[in-house]
Amino acid sequence: MLFRILDPQTKTNQFWRDFDRLNDELTRSILNDQFGSSSHFPPVNVYTKEDEALVTCLLPGMDTDQIDINVKDNMLSIHGKKKAEDLAEGTEIHRREIFHGEFHRTLELPFRVNQEQVSAKYVNGVLNIHLPRREEDKPKKVSISIG
Repeated sequence: MLFRILDPQTKTNQFWRDFDRLNDELTRSILNDQFGSSSHFPPVNVYTKEDEALVTCLLPGMDTDQIDINVKDNMLSIHGKKKAEDLAEGTEIHRREIFHGEFHRTLELPFRVNQEQVSAKYVNGVLNIHLPRREEDKPKKVSISIG
């Protein structure tokens, strides 16, 4: 939020509650325009070793058929669509912070990936993607001859 108006004296006033809600929406809109609405969703961790990478991605509440993974050279793309929960008729949303909708993340890895050996597991809302390095991209030790 850009600033907060509510304090103990004004928080019971509907005008100021509405003003703060509008302020929150405006701030989200500005941040989404500047950084993209899903520029950091889903959150990921990327771990690398000399011969592989592991990407861990948080996608709670999704089914595997809602997630697409694509790998080409050193680029990993994770795309999906999480539908909003169904609400009973007459239900009003008081606050909605849990993400729903379409997302797309593309990550550049520090090496090209062996696409035939990529594997992924989804357990308890966590997607783990194992990305082995192409053999021809692995560092080669060069022996030194004498004389």
